[in-house]
Amino acid sequence: MKTLLKNLRILNPFGSQEYFNHAAILIEGDQILAIYPDEIPGNMEVNIIDMAGKTCLPGMINAHTHLYSTLALGMPPPKNRPTNFVEILKEIWWKLDRGLDADSVKASFDAGLLDCLQHGTTTVIDHHASPNFVDGSLDMLVESAEQFGLNLGICFEASDRNGAENFQAELAENLRALKKYEGHPTILPMMGLHASFTLSDDSLKMVADSMAENPEWGIHIHVAEDLADQRDAQARGYESVVERLDHFGLLNNRSHIIHGVYINRTDRHLLLTSGCRLIHNPTSNAGNQVGILETEIIESLHAGLGTDGKQNNMLAEMKEGDLIRSAASKHLTDYMKLLFDHNPEIVSRAFGREIGHVDAGAQADLLFYDYVPRTEIHADNYKRHIQYGLSKPVDVMTRGKFRMRDGRIQGVDEMAIKKNAQIQASRLWSRMLEL
Repeated sequence: MKTLLKNLRILNPFGSQEYFNHAAILIEGDQILAIYPDEIPGNMEVNIIDMAGKTCLPGMINAHTHLYSTLALGMPPPKNRPTNFVEILKEIWWKLDRGLDADSVKASFDAGLLDCLQHGTTTVIDHHASPNFVDGSLDMLVESAEQFGLNLGICFEASDRNGAENFQAELAENLRALKKYEGHPTILPMMGLHASFTLSDDSLKMVADSMAENPEWGIHIHVAEDLADQRDAQARGYESVVERLDHFGLLNNRSHIIHGVYINRTDRHLLLTSGCRLIHNPTSNAGNQVGILETEIIESLHAGLGTDGKQNNMLAEMKEGDLIRSAASKHLTDYMKLLFDHNPEIVSRAFGREIGHVDAGAQADLLFYDYVPRTEIHADNYKRHIQYGLSKPVDVMTRGKFRMRDGRIQGVDEMAIKKNAQIQASRLWSRMLEL
């Protein structure tokens, strides 16, 4: 039976209509059939749910994250204090990913995706790494996402940094997932690569050769996050990281290029002509002190918004990104546009259906807030209420089904997930100290 959610205020940034003060949403299966702004048609055989004046937003999208870092929250400082970006990777993140085993990976996925759902992030594009647990790790991630009903992008960040045998296993895991989940309605498989500076020309050629059988496959890779990546590409005889990837035929309209802090105008032209999408991660860039992506690059490439594993709260990423740029540059960026316009465009193209708007025909991924504004809210100022008024949703629906109701996750034991995460985090931190 169809479901009608009535008595709602709808905030739908960059959708077909952006603001409804009092409306209803008709849903069938996993899709929105119609929005009724005033009168609800009579004689409809529907299951009616009164949402009691709650404020509705579309489910949000994180276009790049690392769920494997979920258990890093509160971990001890590294034994050796890093002084630059590459040392941060070596002393912290590459020790964390080498410390992961099957149990801690499972805990990371479950606790991370739980946190995503609780913050209203219903589509997650993940970039995974666990060099000592490779085979089957992406299936584990899919299984975890399915219990929460989330849309999911998957890939394993293949790299030479742990040796040739490990690289071959990581490449194989990507290829297996690409073939298994190709065309899946809620899973987007991609070819994961860590970064140019951790991959040899021989490895990139193997990646290119393995992808040649299917031009619909795309890569998901960190690019020019720090000058060290650009300098490495130049030392290998290329003009830039982007030019190096283009040399191996790895840029296409299915590919996601992450960070791009140090790309140049020639790089931008290559990305535009190949149709790649750039994903910007402002809080991670600020935390790693790598620099700030130019506003012109963000706007010309219609960049998406990710967190790089820094957090799962996309409203916070949007607001903090805006504040970081305001402090560092006179050239401002509309981070709400990245979150509610560019991200839906990116994932809708990738998944082959509309995701990220409260519009007829879109997937029914919806957030509901108990929000009583302290000032008037209307069509001209609702975006400021999103940015500075809303916090966490009380109800979350994905694919037309409630996954959280009145703050309680449906069908999943939240406390068991968190208790297991605490146990696995302690084990992981101990292993990291031994590396």
